[in-house]
Amino acid sequence: MSEDMKYGEKILKEFDVESDLEVWENKQTRDYVIKITLPEFCCLCPRSGYPDFATIYLEYIPNKLVVELKAIKLYINSFMNRNISHEDSINEIYSVLEKKLEPKFMKIVGDFNPRGNVHTVIEISSDLVVRKPAEEKEFTPKSRERSFSDKPRERRSTSDRGSRGSRDDKFKKDDKPRRSSNKEGFRKISYADDKKPKVVKKDK
Repeated sequence: MSEDMKYGEKILKEFDVESDLEVWENKQTRDYVIKITLPEFCCLCPRSGYPDFATIYLEYIPNKLVVELKAIKLYINSFMNRNISHEDSINEIYSVLEKKLEPKFMKIVGDFNPRGNVHTVIEISSDLVVRKPAEEKEFTPKSRERSFSDKPRERRSTSDRGSRGSRDDKFKKDDKPRRSSNKEGFRKISYADDKKPKVVKKDK
């Protein structure tokens, strides 16, 4: 006949982080730092089942709420019989406290005891942000850029071009100066009624 579960074991086994993680009102208006050390963290390796031990360092600047100390102790001890990795355990603790407290700043460090010649430290901080590089946008010359608000250019109909041609013909018939180019690339102003100059040869 198995022994009855101790009250401490029962509390840890039935601990519900949503309802049992008690938080208090922060009555202070100034900013201050709360530092909590939890040196007896324990969880089970998800592959082998061997226990992993760590010291957890919690540091945060409260906003409107603070976590009750006994509640954080029970929450941390509830990992004792859970199969969870180093990385997942510290990330879960950070996510739960961030959601519950909404602190102005928070930092959690999980310093795990060496096992199998491996020492692991997991650190998460509010100001530790890794941004993905911005995607390179394809360069488009300004002359080719076109906004949706721009109206498309109206195409001239054949009748418009015809009317334009008649205006040009009228201009040609007027006694207005025309420009003509010579072989050297210079333009010379000439008139429609001009006559060619006469060449007079002087006697030597």
